[in-house]
Amino acid sequence: MSRFTRSPILPLIPASFFAMTLGLAETGNAWRFAAVCWGLPATGGEVLQLLAILSFLWWIALYANKWLNHRDIALTELRDPVQSSFIALIPESVILIALALHPYHEGLAMAVFWVGSVTNLLYGVWRMATTWCVQREAAQAVPPLLLTYTASILVNALAAGLFGYAAYGWMLFGIGAISWLVLDSVLTQQLMSGGLAARTRNFMGIYMAPSVVALVAYQVLSGDEASTAVTLALSGYALFVAVALLVALRWLREQAFAAGYWAYTFGVATLAQGIILAAERNPLPAMELAALISFIAALFVTTAVAIGTLRLWIKGGYYPVVPSVQTV
Repeated sequence: MSRFTRSPILPLIPASFFAMTLGLAETGNAWRFAAVCWGLPATGGEVLQLLAILSFLWWIALYANKWLNHRDIALTELRDPVQSSFIALIPESVILIALALHPYHEGLAMAVFWVGSVTNLLYGVWRMATTWCVQREAAQAVPPLLLTYTASILVNALAAGLFGYAAYGWMLFGIGAISWLVLDSVLTQQLMSGGLAARTRNFMGIYMAPSVVALVAYQVLSGDEASTAVTLALSGYALFVAVALLVALRWLREQAFAAGYWAYTFGVATLAQGIILAAERNPLPAMELAALISFIAALFVTTAVAIGTLRLWIKGGYYPVVPSVQTV
């Protein structure tokens, strides 16, 4: 009997590839906010939302294929102390798809939201319990931890507010915000003492996520009762982190372009939403200028990453290389 190798027919993707869906959806949401505040044509935002939905359908099909036909690889990812955090992007993507559908079919959007919302919480609880039960190395305390307990749950809170579930949204906000305060000190300590290897620098796109999502979620949940002081304080910190990342751009770009660069699009686009909302309610010249700059930055970053993705895909280097499977 002869031995031969075969490669998977469909690409085997990690859950981190769902960052594309998040980036497109949040850039679309930023455009929706800009269309309301500045009168931009709504078409741009809806095209981005459509692309987000299409990307989600593609990634979820590939991810399901991995579980159906390559279960050992899927289980390895689920058990990995770092890579498992990215699985939280799947229910988060579902929540953002619900927001994309909301203007077109409220009933369907509501159903999709609850699927994503409940799954988001269940996975977060399971990951927290699992983390308690397994020893971790200091080097594994990296920004992706924020996805499971903070960023995705704050997106859940934001969506709950937009769907009219304010009380539920505030409970979610509490989970996400308190987890952020707890985890941020741990991550900052590790980043300042252990740093990040060049191949994981795009994790810093995740590092900015809690501050920007908290800014949007607070304003959505508070509505007209939003405190000017709290809004400006959250805006200031979100901008502070964003500018720090800009200053560190040379360091960040030491990582070659890869699918992980989509992590930056989510943070910048959500920052644009938060600052646009803040500027609408607090029409200070500096805030209005910051809103315009952040929106332009969101469009630029998403476009640049999309072009980079297309180039890498044409070269055949976008999907990860998977070891061949031995058969007899």
